[in-house]
Amino acid sequence: MLSYKRLESQVGPMDSFYAGSDLSYPFVNPPIYSAIALFSFFAVIFGIIFKDKLEYQVALWQLNRDSQPQIRYRTLGVMLTYSLCCLFTFAFVAACLDVFGLSLGLAVLVGGILVGFTGGLIWWQLESLLELLAKGGSAAIAIDSYGAVLDPEAGAASEGE
Repeated sequence: MLSYKRLESQVGPMDSFYAGSDLSYPFVNPPIYSAIALFSFFAVIFGIIFKDKLEYQVALWQLNRDSQPQIRYRTLGVMLTYSLCCLFTFAFVAACLDVFGLSLGLAVLVGGILVGFTGGLIWWQLESLLELLAKGGSAAIAIDSYGAVLDPEAGAASEGE
């Protein structure tokens, strides 16, 4: 197996491995770059699945508003897809930090803090947003009519002026 240093001494530090007509040295992709690509791919895929599952729960609540007072977003499927999205995002961040020179332990620690804290805040904000949606309908989460839905007198006072 050829090492990178040996290839560099034969080809030159600035030359491409495919420069010229000598194609005997194949390009070798370090495994960490493949892992980064896979982690980002799965994080995006599980994010899309999470979005679809959440939209399904909101549509189900919309059909059964009278019998279902809250949006059931704490189902196994929704929580599992969100957790997997966060897990693959964490692995992506940790692998990227490892590539930039942080030790693996420090990269895992920083990635865990960043993704864990952000993922928790997003879940907490999602809970608040879905409670607002259940109480006031879609107008409650619209930016233009936010104050009028929560405080009807405020909307009437601004219209009368």
